[in-house]
Amino acid sequence: MSEMRVRKRDKMDGETAISFAIECFQQFHSRDSCPEWLSRCTTIGYFWDENDNYIVSFSVTPKATNDGVSYFKVSVDPATSETRVLLDSKLSQYAGEDLQGYLK
Repeated sequence: MSEMRVRKRDKMDGETAISFAIECFQQFHSRDSCPEWLSRCTTIGYFWDENDNYIVSFSVTPKATNDGVSYFKVSVDPATSETRVLLDSKLSQYAGEDLQGYLK
């Protein structure tokens, strides 16, 4: 009888990985330093890489292109909870009024 391999991602769910990503984001960007519209315009998603780590991405969608653009991305190891930043873009490059989800 063969043993089933337990994938690392079976040790953590996606919501927990997102929580680790948010905590990591907050270490780099204090609430006071973020534009007030950021949470309304942000979409958070995840997928798994070839090592079964979660890749969590924070994105905004410009109205002009309607194509999502990641501004923060981390890798979260579900077995160890190690979180590694893969992308951290300057938020000042975005204008809230130009993004999907922006409401005055």
